[in-house]
Amino acid sequence: MGSSNTRERDRKMTNQEHHPDEAFIGKELGSRPFEVSVDHVEDYFEGLKLDSEWYEDDSEGRDSLLPSMMLIDAESMSGASFRNNFGNLWMRQELDFHAPLSTETEMRVESRVKDIYEWRNRTIVLQESKIYGENDTTLGVMRHHQSYLLDQDSGRVALRKPSDKEGVRKFNVPKGDLLEPVTREIDLEMCGTFFHGNKHYHTNKEASQELGFEEVVVGGKMTISYIGDMLDRSFGHKWFDGGKLDVKFTNIVWPGDRVTARGVLTDERSVGDDIAEARVWMEKDDGTVVIVGNAYIPD
Repeated sequence: MGSSNTRERDRKMTNQEHHPDEAFIGKELGSRPFEVSVDHVEDYFEGLKLDSEWYEDDSEGRDSLLPSMMLIDAESMSGASFRNNFGNLWMRQELDFHAPLSTETEMRVESRVKDIYEWRNRTIVLQESKIYGENDTTLGVMRHHQSYLLDQDSGRVALRKPSDKEGVRKFNVPKGDLLEPVTREIDLEMCGTFFHGNKHYHTNKEASQELGFEEVVVGGKMTISYIGDMLDRSFGHKWFDGGKLDVKFTNIVWPGDRVTARGVLTDERSVGDDIAEARVWMEKDDGTVVIVGNAYIPD
């Protein structure tokens, strides 16, 4: 099985041939309308057990805001994956925010497969998406890295122990001003609500086992939203109008895990004198880091 799957992986990498339903480098995924419905917003807050009051506050004369991480919903495009999606996981997420989203604005998304590359025993699809509002105003740009085990299609996914991952199990908190953390214990009911009642490996144990996992895998879109909520509330319009986020997913979150999104506003200015930098991460109660990365906030 290994040799044939390896040839299949190499074929995807070189793009000598490709199946129309599968990803290949340079593939245009097309354009589609992007709408954030009221129901989806309600599922977002209820599924994460977050208070929506801050986003609805108009005391400073501003319009109500949608959470920044709702931009990720625009990435859902067919043809950006492989038919063998056994053991697939989020690996990295990059987001560039240009303007807040709105339930009242007509939006559309254009997406393409920017790259396919290897990392350890996984094949990574890099999908780039651009979201436009009225008059083709750019609202955001995303680069999503999804990993696949093309050399395996049955059995159980072999997961590295957190203690074996150098530099991740014990995280050194950088110096700077601590952001207000967000802590929640995630249960299976929350997962079902957040993903709108759909049955897949982020909500259903049987579906997760079919992909090689022993339990439901809490979705990366769900966990990154707690980091987004922390940044939304900490930086407000500066974040929505020009913030950037780049994070890696280092360990799986399971239902029953209690996680905390944390951040530190540092003194670093590696991008530019007018761009503040924050180190962000999410950890379980035992200290296992599940997300780590950087946020960039214009002054």
